Amino acid sequence: MVAGFNWAYDLTEVAANPIKAEGIGYVSHPYPMKREKPWEEKWTTDWGFVAEKYPVILTEIGFCGPDEKGAHVPVISDESYGEAITRYCEERGISYVVWVFDPQWSPMLFSDWNYTSTRQGKYFKKVLQQYTEKE
Repeated sequence: MVAGFNWAYDLTEVAANPIKAEGIGYVSHPYPMKREKPWEEKWTTDWGFVAEKYPVILTEIGFCGPDEKGAHVPVISDESYGEAITRYCEERGISYVVWVFDPQWSPMLFSDWNYTSTRQGKYFKKVLQQYTEKE
């Protein structure tokens, strides 16, 4: 797995210079503030196009509101980001990992070691549970 530039966001270099190795896959971290809305066309230009030829996994996605614990650039957003990124991945067969399973690092999925869900925790729990309902 090879990550892109700009804290693993930007995979544009892959278009001209892909890694010449068997079994290669690429990683991106498309946090909501890396680009302005609407995101989808920009994501395709910056990293999404890679999924047409290589495996892609978003090893960090997530968001938190501006007043939530740990809010910082580039993660500040709301459920609209969650809806956009999960739909984008579903439509293109891109895998993702929601960041982060910890009550101290943000954007956190839960706020304490009793696993009290945060705003993004509630959103992604709902989304991920839909996959089990499809089975």
